[in-house]
Amino acid sequence: MANMQNVLNTILANASAEYQARVPQATRDNITEVGSAIMSYTATENEFLSSLVNKIALTIVHNKTFKNPLSILKKGGVPLGRNIEEIYTNPTTGTVFDPTGADLLSRSLPDTKAIYHTMNRQGKHKATVSKAQLLQAFRSYEDLEKLLNSIVNSIYSGDNMEEFMLMKNLVSSAIDGNKIVKLEVAEVTNQESAKALVKDIKKVSKAMAMPSTAFNSYKTVNPTETAVTTWTPQEDQILILRNDISVDIDVEMFAQAFNVEYAEFNTRALEIDSFGGADNCYAILCDKAFFQVYDNLAQMETFHNGEGLYDNFIYHHWQTYSLSLFANAVAFCLPTE
Repeated sequence: MANMQNVLNTILANASAEYQARVPQATRDNITEVGSAIMSYTATENEFLSSLVNKIALTIVHNKTFKNPLSILKKGGVPLGRNIEEIYTNPTTGTVFDPTGADLLSRSLPDTKAIYHTMNRQGKHKATVSKAQLLQAFRSYEDLEKLLNSIVNSIYSGDNMEEFMLMKNLVSSAIDGNKIVKLEVAEVTNQESAKALVKDIKKVSKAMAMPSTAFNSYKTVNPTETAVTTWTPQEDQILILRNDISVDIDVEMFAQAFNVEYAEFNTRALEIDSFGGADNCYAILCDKAFFQVYDNLAQMETFHNGEGLYDNFIYHHWQTYSLSLFANAVAFCLPTE
């Protein structure tokens, strides 16, 4: 109850002068009076609803929505309509010392490469709330919180589920399109074969920390270009593991393989249900930079239909979904027939 009371008073404190003049401060026992003041005038009702979901809801009940397990790999926001340019320059090649200095004025152009990531999702999620629902919700703080939960859960959970699916499909398309290095592993059927998978991942993890061209797919996708030489320290490596496989694996065994404490390893290991359509893939070990997922626009809009006496909440989420061919990434998959 205290939460919803605080929500109402936070809206009141940041509302227009007209809203503040019409709506009283919420107390323990006046929820009906507050609701009547809000619902009796369309302008205050619209201002309340707009503030409720767009400004307040995320801070109050967002912890109850579905979370995208891969959201930690997103790279934040970018200005609307902008392509993202990713640049990488290969390490220079050393030469033998020449005491004559004859090579002083010669040119050694850097081997610089660029990849462009473009916005490719313009998602929209909508929820409708009727005036009748609002009137009933103002009977108690508990009923109002239930309504708020229903709005937030339907919109943000739906969007996060779609984002999760799109990130998994990104991996699936990379596996099918040879945009990720694939390593064939034995089928995991018990703890012994699970240990063999851990051993394979440990080998790649150690090798990935050294400069190499073996673990990124830039040359595969761009055969006429020079290969990219790069490395990924273990602290920058992320392991994504199918959760039906993880039940056969002792997580502490994984932590030992990565030479980290159990708690620290949990921040670098992500469990998901599948890799999209890549059913034969068990795990992916990658650089944190492999996923290039950005938020271009996240905006909630409200629309009041006076004839139907309902309000639509429309959440727009535009994003960029891409992968970095410069970054190390290995998929551990069953052999293909």
